[in-house]
Amino acid sequence: MKDGPGEAPQVALVCGLARDGGTALLERHVEWPWSLPRGYRRAGRDGPLTVLPQCAGAALLPGDRWRHRIEAQAGAKVDMISAGALLVHADRKRPRVARSDWELMAGEGAVLRHLQDPNVLMTGARMAQRIDLTLAPGATAVLFDGMCRQSPEAGDAGGWWLSDLQVTAPGGRVLLRDRQRVSEADLAGIRALPGGAAAFGTVTMLCADRGALRQAFPEGPMALRDCYAACGAARGGAGLVLRIAARTGGALDRAFRHVRERLSP
Repeated sequence: MKDGPGEAPQVALVCGLARDGGTALLERHVEWPWSLPRGYRRAGRDGPLTVLPQCAGAALLPGDRWRHRIEAQAGAKVDMISAGALLVHADRKRPRVARSDWELMAGEGAVLRHLQDPNVLMTGARMAQRIDLTLAPGATAVLFDGMCRQSPEAGDAGGWWLSDLQVTAPGGRVLLRDRQRVSEADLAGIRALPGGAAAFGTVTMLCADRGALRQAFPEGPMALRDCYAACGAARGGAGLVLRIAARTGGALDRAFRHVRERLSP
């Protein structure tokens, strides 16, 4: 799907409470290259609805722009997961940006968890990601965001990664802004330092009950195998942010899985 201003999302989902009181998929719009199996309640009626959009080829190509719109209505509980790491391709002859945009909405008292696997960038790949989250009072949101290079030892081919997160209240007031950018040259320099980090992840946790959140994720260093990780308060007191620097993409994947287990209902 090529970039174009004002285009509708290829994946648009509305999740809300069904007649039995559990979360269900109420509305859907899915276009190529996406498909969407039925959501499932792995923890029963009162647990989250797990939703797994699947992409043909599981790869983001130069010039692509993926657009997603996910709404969890008031009281709904939704886990958005992926089928594995997303491979971001490069085009050495005609460098173009691959884009992935997410519009997320969590209604009053809803729980929306965006538990995506890390992005894996081929040498020379350029990826820009935008995540816009609207967070209603009493809502909870958890956002996973991670990246690594497919070939960490490769030289600088002009690639880069950009991730821009903005969280707002329904009236438009900005609650949190987090913008990250790194080039292949930056990554090569970091990898050469003692410890040799080559994969990086962020888990943003926004919750009205921050006391319970801090019990599961105390502020300070967090023990994760082959990683340096630390958790701290988000700016403005919106929640907690966990930063992870891992030796390999596999170590980052294990760290994400460990965090998912801590978050399990």
